[in-house]
Amino acid sequence: MWGRIHQYLSEIAEGVYRIPARAANTYLVEAKSGLVLVDTGLPGSEKRILSTMARLGKEPRKVKLIVLTHRHIDHIGSAAALKKETGASLASHQFEKPYVAGTLMVSMPPAWSLKGKMTKRFVSLGQSVAKLFRLINYHPIYVDKVADDDSILEEVGLDGTILWTPGHTKGSVSLFLNKPKAVIIGDLLRSSHGKLVEPLLMESISQTQASVQRVLELGPVLVCPGHGKPLPASAVKVSKRVVTPVPAKKKQEEEDDLDKLTADLFKVDPQAQAQ
Repeated sequence: MWGRIHQYLSEIAEGVYRIPARAANTYLVEAKSGLVLVDTGLPGSEKRILSTMARLGKEPRKVKLIVLTHRHIDHIGSAAALKKETGASLASHQFEKPYVAGTLMVSMPPAWSLKGKMTKRFVSLGQSVAKLFRLINYHPIYVDKVADDDSILEEVGLDGTILWTPGHTKGSVSLFLNKPKAVIIGDLLRSSHGKLVEPLLMESISQTQASVQRVLELGPVLVCPGHGKPLPASAVKVSKRVVTPVPAKKKQEEEDDLDKLTADLFKVDPQAQAQ
């Protein structure tokens, strides 16, 4: 376990640390008046995050702000626990607040490729199993501040800006840091085989493309995704997609085929899964 954690105990940029969480990356950023934590991993990640912070010599109470890049449970799962341990303010985009608070139910974004559709099926099944056996227990929490207000960064003395970068979800945000020229992007892109590519699941392809362009125009040296290793901006490889509508009948046939394949792989009844 220590060997896996040890690789995260160095700065990936000046004052920026990549911290292990369950299922997704979290990032710790040094500011003049404290620390900023970006994302919180799946529920139960708080012990790993706090343990790694301790090895870095960072006290929990030094965390003054927790920024959530978007609503998905692998990024907001330990927000309540970490807010309690640190006393930090919690921020997300206005669109994501009701999902973090548990007043709206999160649904997965559309998949735009066969691999994405398979991933969506597997994740859906995994979540159903996790809920059945209570393996994941999310605690909703009220979001204190709106993440697209740069005054929240001024309060902690952080030289940067919070960008609205929709695409993966409507309310996704990214944190751009001016001094190290690094940007923390959540699931706007994912790291894969030495490249930064579009996520498998997106609410909007066109918004993803526009958001990536907006981020790149700021001239980041390092791009820090929620999944995979941070990479230089030159590693961004986003395809120009033209989305054509799929006939309803063909779309239903594809859905039925994927249900059958998922059922075969996991030996479950598709009708029972739907329930």
